Amino acid sequence: RFIVGRQFLTVIVIFIINMMASAIPGASVLNLPNALNELFLATGIALILTTIMLGQLAAQVNASNCMLDFINNYFMLFTVYLSFLIEFTGLLHSVYLIQIFFSRISGVPIEFNEPPRTTAQTIFFWVRILSSCMVLSFAFAVTLTALFAGKTEMWDIVPPTASVVVFFFLMAFVGTMEGMQIALFAVVNLPEEDLKQHAIARKVCQLTFSDQNLQAFLIGRQICVTLCMFIVARVTKLDYEQGDKNVWGLPGGVQAFFNTGLMGALISTLVGSLAWRIVASSFPIEFLSNPLIYVILRLCLVLEASGLCSAAWILALVLRKVAKFQPDETYVGKAEEREARYHEFDDGDKLGQEPAFPARRGRYCRGSNFRSSEMALYLSSHTLFADDELAESLVNNAEDSLSKSFRMSIQDPATLI
Repeated sequence: RFIVGRQFLTVIVIFIINMMASAIPGASVLNLPNALNELFLATGIALILTTIMLGQLAAQVNASNCMLDFINNYFMLFTVYLSFLIEFTGLLHSVYLIQIFFSRISGVPIEFNEPPRTTAQTIFFWVRILSSCMVLSFAFAVTLTALFAGKTEMWDIVPPTASVVVFFFLMAFVGTMEGMQIALFAVVNLPEEDLKQHAIARKVCQLTFSDQNLQAFLIGRQICVTLCMFIVARVTKLDYEQGDKNVWGLPGGVQAFFNTGLMGALISTLVGSLAWRIVASSFPIEFLSNPLIYVILRLCLVLEASGLCSAAWILALVLRKVAKFQPDETYVGKAEEREARYHEFDDGDKLGQEPAFPARRGRYCRGSNFRSSEMALYLSSHTLFADDELAESLVNNAEDSLSKSFRMSIQDPATLI
């Protein structure tokens, strides 16, 4: 639910930035030559680079190393609740129909961390799916009508038919990069024997997880996705001026709402992002076996190596100093210390007791930053409790409440007692 709402929130923010900060025709700044003004302002490159470095990469660099401090504020809590609210409206519920479809054809059941729906909840769920499908179809109809009529903010040199082609190409390109990230993390723990049967997927994984390529890919991918989203925002933002014939002759107020670009943001979220994530999670190996995936991976690595957005590292350092972010190791210890404590638990298990939940241990103790806060709860619960059932219960609850596990195990371990 959070991911669904958060994804729409991310896309709509990019659309709003494009609407507020795009340069007007003929704009000139800093007495720059016309050629530079056209290159950086008219095309939107200056706005795109600013958004990528200041609004995305700098935050992601800090979030990857200072996760606990990064989420330990009320704005993050507000963002979570806002994402839940967006998902609850049902505007994006058509993605669940895609999820159910691919779950059926892949044979992989959908896992739930909540009780089965009641009859009323089931009816409400499917009503929202139907409403979302209707809204998505309407959004496509409005956007395509404007594209074929040449009534969007697409550059004048691009003919209407080409705009439609560019629109669908960008949807597929962005969706592929969204799915790549999901598929790569889905196959990372697969046996080598399984990957050997899929040569291209194996080649993609080897290139991604060698040296520092994973980090480079994520940065290059973010650059590509943001660039494409800004172009999509320009392609799908309607440009009906006063006096023009509105879409289907609708009232001016409705047309003004269409001109905000919300229809394009909805399409981009569902068709250009979430749907591809579901496909990639259902068929990760098959997804990575596409030869275009390897080409896109190389493109992302080249973009990162170019240094085009390397200023994000300096911005991240400044932000870290100002916000006084601390690395996660400050709270949970270094990987070596966590490993040592893990072995201490193993020694305790040798006293004739079976491990409380051995299936979880590898996931928490392999040095993965993504689980550091849950790892801390795992360590604290074993340290403070002799009752393994209670410890396991606490870690299970942490699966559903990451912020709760952070508060209990990191800020005030005494609360855990």
